[in-house]
Amino acid sequence: MSLKKILLIIAKYAAYLCLVIVISFVLPRLIPGSPLNVLAGEGSGYTEMVPAALLEPFEQYFAPTEPMHVQFFRYVRNLCHFDLGISLSHRTPVADRIAVSIRWTLQLTIPTIVISTVLGLLLGVSMGLMKKKRGALLVPPLLTLQSIPTFLMGALAQIVLAYRLRIFPAIGSVTPGVLPGDEGYFLDMLEHMILPLSILIVSEIPAIAIFSYNSTLRVKSMPYVAFAHYMNIEPSKIRWQYIVRNIMPDFLGRLNIQVVTCIVGSLFVETIFTYPGVGSLLRHAINYRDYTLMQGILLICSLYGVIVNFIFDIINTRLASKS
Repeated sequence: MSLKKILLIIAKYAAYLCLVIVISFVLPRLIPGSPLNVLAGEGSGYTEMVPAALLEPFEQYFAPTEPMHVQFFRYVRNLCHFDLGISLSHRTPVADRIAVSIRWTLQLTIPTIVISTVLGLLLGVSMGLMKKKRGALLVPPLLTLQSIPTFLMGALAQIVLAYRLRIFPAIGSVTPGVLPGDEGYFLDMLEHMILPLSILIVSEIPAIAIFSYNSTLRVKSMPYVAFAHYMNIEPSKIRWQYIVRNIMPDFLGRLNIQVVTCIVGSLFVETIFTYPGVGSLLRHAINYRDYTLMQGILLICSLYGVIVNFIFDIINTRLASKS
């Protein structure tokens, strides 16, 4: 891979990064309402007057009386010092709140990405290798499953499996009163994680399987595969070395989209199951007009997408240069 290509990729994602910073600055300010009104009691149920010391972090970080361009440069300067501000509702550093929540989100998304990728790839390849195109019979059910929104799938599963059948816990990450270090804490956490994790996996598999299926059909029709059959090469070797190996570049190009959509899906699932991840934290920030917290969450999630795409872009470029 040439230095010129690397520099072009870096320049492209540097531009994306600048766009992310601008959006994270502007978007929270477009939401109606003021965090000061919420803190002061309007629509929040509080009647106490807000002390001036409570509003001081807001004044220091946002400088709402300053012109918008001054606020923006102040925001960029704070980011350069890794300062995401103070949460107006939690009254703690935004970075600390996100660090706590992102741990729970990663506990859902990392297993989801690994399990759904393996299962989707195996299912799609198996469908593509079926004789008489029998694998096409599974495409309509997969498309139907893919069309169901993640939040709807999660809500239905919560109603049926949690509230009606009581197979799984309905909300939360652990049973109230069960603390880290207690006997059975880990099993209790796993029990609460099974349902939201299963929803995410089921929602991710169809897209991966359908893409793998189409890629397998394309590669299977290539002349070198037909020649391998003509040479009486073992079917297992043809499957893994001639077909699966040659669909991997296209598959990796698609996988970055799935990694990003997995995070988006987890935000909805966490909100439905009141799972203490970034999704629940974002809902809290929106409800309380916590601009600082919203900015931090939007920035971190957007940076995640930029970094993931950057990594896969480098990988795909290297694979293309070797082919």
